[in-house]
Amino acid sequence: MTAGYAWVQTDIDQQLLTELQSELGVSRPIALALSRLGFSSETAQGFLSPSLSNLSNPFDLPGTEKAAERLWKAIDRHEKILIHGDYDTDGITASVLLSSVLTENGADTEVFLPHRIDDGYGLTEESIEKACSTDFSLLVTVDCGITSHDAVECARSRGLEVIITDHHEPCDTLPDALAVIDPKLPGAPECVKELAGVGVAFKLCHAFLKLGRDNGLGGHQTDLKNYLDLVALGTVADIVPLLHENRCLVRYGLGVLSRQQRPGIRALCDVAGLNGDVIRAPDIAFRLAPRVNAPGRMGDASLSMNLLLAQGMADAFAAARTLDDANRARQQLEQETADLAEKQLIERNFSPDWASIVVHGKDWHAGVLGIVAARLARSYNRPAVVLSLDSSDAYSGSVRSIPGINIIEVLDSVAHLLDRHGGHAMAAGLSLQPRHLQEFIEAFEHAVARHFTEEHLKPQLEICGIASIAEFDGQFFEQRDLLEPFGHSNPEPVFLCRDVRPDRLLPAGKTHTRGALRDLSNRGIDFIAFGRTPDSFPPPPWDVVIKPQLNYYMGRCTPQVEILDLRPAGIVTG
Repeated sequence: MTAGYAWVQTDIDQQLLTELQSELGVSRPIALALSRLGFSSETAQGFLSPSLSNLSNPFDLPGTEKAAERLWKAIDRHEKILIHGDYDTDGITASVLLSSVLTENGADTEVFLPHRIDDGYGLTEESIEKACSTDFSLLVTVDCGITSHDAVECARSRGLEVIITDHHEPCDTLPDALAVIDPKLPGAPECVKELAGVGVAFKLCHAFLKLGRDNGLGGHQTDLKNYLDLVALGTVADIVPLLHENRCLVRYGLGVLSRQQRPGIRALCDVAGLNGDVIRAPDIAFRLAPRVNAPGRMGDASLSMNLLLAQGMADAFAAARTLDDANRARQQLEQETADLAEKQLIERNFSPDWASIVVHGKDWHAGVLGIVAARLARSYNRPAVVLSLDSSDAYSGSVRSIPGINIIEVLDSVAHLLDRHGGHAMAAGLSLQPRHLQEFIEAFEHAVARHFTEEHLKPQLEICGIASIAEFDGQFFEQRDLLEPFGHSNPEPVFLCRDVRPDRLLPAGKTHTRGALRDLSNRGIDFIAFGRTPDSFPPPPWDVVIKPQLNYYMGRCTPQVEILDLRPAGIVTG
């Protein structure tokens, strides 16, 4: 359990709370959670009951109609279509989705996924040269390409027309492609602004099928709902906000994923220990996606693509075991690199006054730099950069940020020292020359410091409101399911319970505690507290910040709360 949390509460609009309870028929804690997310009684209903029928018209996303027309023309002309993806779960699922839908409708497609070590990130001139060894006339990117001006020119010089689908931040000028589809561009509906790469590919597939059906070209045999397992997998893995259309696609996609109709998904769930279970968003984030990501992190993402495309169970289980082995190797490599990074911080006398962290080494594996950066950012609660000097004598790596600091804006301010950078507000990649390293460390520190305040030093617990243990009843847990899927921008609801006492405190493993809590309502509930031993608890009574949840164990489902933080009762929060 992390010490030193800042407890953040917002003022409660009691009238809104009453309206949410009466008009939606939800319990008070659920109304608190909806209020915390900014919903009114009018907008909350759509959030609680998303429907695929309410998805936006795919043609409302600029570029999709033109791209769909070109794809049908390619099918009619028997042209070869090259799909250029990316090596993470988002890029892999987007590639499998688009290639499968096009192939099912008569297209001749081939997928190229760059090798992380040999080819590097994204659409590049080198990847074009490598991928276009055979006769293609149309190139479609997924999850990459929005800033790849030189690569698009290279493709066009080879006689390829280019369709770009991406979800990363665009530059001021766009590549000279036939169609550019990116929800970050002007004109895109607000409900699709935060789509993952696989979500953008889904919108293109939707546009492709709609155009085909409306104009008698085909598409009737394809049920796009059957591909929502891929959309859920890639969307959750890419840590995009689970709101608007992302929420709807993931909500329904988790249902498809739980049915495990795809041989590769069935095998992947088996090695991840999810057989027969209802799959939830955290299962993707912590059990499925790391395995799908692992081959791409270690080098060859095509192993994961082959798993998702597998037609038979024998091939699927063999591929799943390969992914599981790759994930174990990744875990070991990640720990070794994290240890080296921590050792470097100790040697450099890390100071709490630093606003940022930059660590660097030689030949650190590119596949784990982002994970290590995320670990450092989480542990030290400040933006962290992890760089590796590779065989080309250049530094490349990853940066991860913390809430409130847009890392793209920071990198833009030091762009004169970088060869390349790009990504999202919370995560990005970058490369630079060794001669610029020290200047970059100093400039990055100054740039972050301009955004950094004391408020950033403490991790925050955003509390929906004060609740009693008695309110976490059967109705609450039944309605809590309506808030799922939980993830980025839709976290599990967190509450403050005042003046509680433990019925018992028992060790759970070596470093955790389990037991039961009781408050002034005299109602009790089981609890788990991670990272805190029984002897570390202060004398009761306490004010506790808790996360109510259902504990699934040995076929049983019991309500419990996870204690996130606690203080002696009556201490002012903040």
